[in-house]
Amino acid sequence: MSRPSSGALLPGLSLTKGSRAPISRQLFQELRKVVLSGQLKPGTRMPATRNLADELGVSRTTVAQAYEQLKSEGYLQGREKSGTFIPEVLPAELGGLAQRGAVPGVTVPPGDRLSERMAQTKPVRPERGVLAQPFNPGIPSIATFPAQLYVRIQRRISLGLIRSGAARCPAEGATELRQQVAAYLGASRGVICDPSQVFIINGTHQALHLVLLGLSNPGDGAWTENPGYPGARKSFALFRLRTTAVPVDSEGMVVAEGRRKDDGARFAYVTPARQAPLGHTMSLSRRLELLSWARERDALILEDDYDGEYRFGGTPAPSLQSLDPDGRVIYFGTFSKTLLPSLGVGYLVVPTRYVDIVSRLIDLIGRPPNLSTQLTIARLIESGAFESHVRSMRTYYRRRQDALHRYLRDALSGLADIEVLNAGLHLIGWLPPHLNDQRVAENAWRRGLLPRPLADFVVEGQFPPALMLGFSNISDERMPSAVEALKCAILES
Repeated sequence: MSRPSSGALLPGLSLTKGSRAPISRQLFQELRKVVLSGQLKPGTRMPATRNLADELGVSRTTVAQAYEQLKSEGYLQGREKSGTFIPEVLPAELGGLAQRGAVPGVTVPPGDRLSERMAQTKPVRPERGVLAQPFNPGIPSIATFPAQLYVRIQRRISLGLIRSGAARCPAEGATELRQQVAAYLGASRGVICDPSQVFIINGTHQALHLVLLGLSNPGDGAWTENPGYPGARKSFALFRLRTTAVPVDSEGMVVAEGRRKDDGARFAYVTPARQAPLGHTMSLSRRLELLSWARERDALILEDDYDGEYRFGGTPAPSLQSLDPDGRVIYFGTFSKTLLPSLGVGYLVVPTRYVDIVSRLIDLIGRPPNLSTQLTIARLIESGAFESHVRSMRTYYRRRQDALHRYLRDALSGLADIEVLNAGLHLIGWLPPHLNDQRVAENAWRRGLLPRPLADFVVEGQFPPALMLGFSNISDERMPSAVEALKCAILES
């Protein structure tokens, strides 16, 4: 059995004994430089206080004081019974001082020629790490994933693929998974499709890019929800479509406003099962109104089944695609919330008349997810284990939601109004109007939390400040401290 890591080997630390500055302060500054320099990667385990004290010839108390100060300012992160680590996210105000992995003095030559499409895209905020941190609204419970069952099935499948001499996965996806997805979506979401209409993809971005590459032209109009998923707007901008921010209310996208703003649009991107981020379910009358518009204008509806499986109370709403007799709806979703986002597996369901063009595109530019992963998911669905997992997770998430709501209600009285949604994996914390939700989120990020500010979803207009507060990955033991840290983030804003 291998011994656990004793922590990173740190570069030379310059400490001057006899200086007017206390050794603990010098050590804090030296370690801060190491963190900012990018010499140690995010997630790297720091040496134990005893080990580092022995190496430097200082007291363990001195090292502990430096570590504690670094933790309090967001440069290090402690994990219970695991040690101290370089955080995935550094304090926001330091972003201009250091870029992890950047080479000093190296810049992009001004003469580099980008395509017109790429030259017009804006820089995006980098992913905030790979770990499931408290309040992240986009990550399911990692701890409750049926890992042993999954690994057992995948091992058997992988051995079978090797023995059979399987060389590669079909570009459109494994036949077995396409069949199982078609059957599952028909039974659980009312989606009407043949397996030939199902394409196995990596996720929402690939779905949008395949559709837009094959079916859009620069200058076409596209409706997006406001507030709504930022990734859709970025995809439309990448393909140089003109976008129209259409407001949403308790019934979903306000179709009449979309007509008023751009009645001739070619696309409408919607999240009808559970609007991202406000959590409303699109009403039947609004769905029929949207379908009527698409029929009249020869438009296409891009239905992102965001959090469609996780509805608390009653049965999940049927898909918009199930109401579409004309082939106007292109439907897509992922296994990111029902299984794991790291698997990188989703599905795209297109009307029959578009099967050929998507097949050609995905063969040219697509890269299917790992074949053994696809076949493992297919086996999970076929055996009933996937559906059983989803049902049990609905109950689990309802309990998580209730627990977090109680803690937030008690701790944030007067600081935030907590809205409980009837579906999905997050609550909404409405902040006092004088606060800036992005600033509050930055403060929370420094403390190892990952709430999402509503401002990230807003295209235009004024919305009250709010935070999307995920509840899926906070244990009972960690919940009080996480809520207290969030309270501090709000108070210091």
